[in-house]
Amino acid sequence: MAHIRIRPNGRIQFDLHIYGQRFREGTKLMATPVNIKKANATLKKINAEIDLDTFQYRDYFPESKKVAKFEALQRAKDPDRLYPFFNDYANEWFDRQKAKWKSSYQSVVRNTLDRYLIPEFGNILVNEIKLANVDYFRESLMVCDTKGARKLSNKRINGILWPFVAILSLAAEEHEFTYPLRRYKTLKEERANSLPLTADEVQRFLECTPTQWRDYFTVRFWTGMRSCEIHGLRWEDIDFNHRLIRIRHNWVNGELGDVKTPKSRRDLKMCNTLFSLFKRLQKQTTSEFVFTHKGKPLDTHFVSTQLWYPTLNKAGLARRRPYETRHTAAVLHIAAHENPLYISHMLGHSDTRLLFDVYAPYVANASRQDGFAFNEMMIERGIA
Repeated sequence: MAHIRIRPNGRIQFDLHIYGQRFREGTKLMATPVNIKKANATLKKINAEIDLDTFQYRDYFPESKKVAKFEALQRAKDPDRLYPFFNDYANEWFDRQKAKWKSSYQSVVRNTLDRYLIPEFGNILVNEIKLANVDYFRESLMVCDTKGARKLSNKRINGILWPFVAILSLAAEEHEFTYPLRRYKTLKEERANSLPLTADEVQRFLECTPTQWRDYFTVRFWTGMRSCEIHGLRWEDIDFNHRLIRIRHNWVNGELGDVKTPKSRRDLKMCNTLFSLFKRLQKQTTSEFVFTHKGKPLDTHFVSTQLWYPTLNKAGLARRRPYETRHTAAVLHIAAHENPLYISHMLGHSDTRLLFDVYAPYVANASRQDGFAFNEMMIERGIA
């Protein structure tokens, strides 16, 4: 059972006796009538959960150093349980699945488990997790900062919960209990706002770029290559004889790996600008990689913090992600009336639908075509 007591300094303290052990948790609340009333309400809930054997120490004292001690006692109470605790099964699931993933994705999933899922669900038996647990957890992730903006997007929250859904689904099948998330639905994901540069803005950006990095950003604006693709670009991937840039690898977290998808494995034609650029760069380096910093392939963080954002500021351009070089390349190629199939291939898209779904709103301004050409044609034919 649990009680409250008033410490000599006048603050309220919770005193719990459970599993044959005493747990004391102090609070910063002074023993005023209002605070005592609040503490008694919390005490009532704690005792009710202890009676129902559903009390979780971390729910009430998440920062306490005694959480681990409580959970160890809780587990020892039921050594012959039929089902595993979530953290044990989640770690087992990760070890079974990780061979299927690239090392960069392994890191993402491992971080999600350690930072979000195991702290929240780790001490619950997999068969006792209910949809309500997930709903409350997801609600806790939808918090806002002091300016009222969401800290995590719906897409990020869905990404956090994807491993959880996969783990629980497999656990239900292997341990033969009713899968509790049949009615679970992912959050509707917002379409990311693109902010491509115009041709004039590209010119301003390149004029303000440090000389040694101008070629790097020119390649990004001309080809729409992803950061990981251009950072993993090696000289053996540059085919001068056939004037091709062969996209074969990614550089992620200090490791060279295969490209993102089969469609990402592609050959880009070199225009005269790029051909001359690569010929010039080849004479200036002995590295295996085309673009390097201190002898190593470029790091995404370095490019963002030391090159991209400082150059945007210097050029007087609105803040946007480095990924906008890719969007910019797509919009300007469309504006130049390049074949949509060619542009989709250049970007590594599976079809042209994404091209128009994402970039169509920006093309009118970039190409200076906004419907007037159609109107003039109809006037010339005497229809209007």
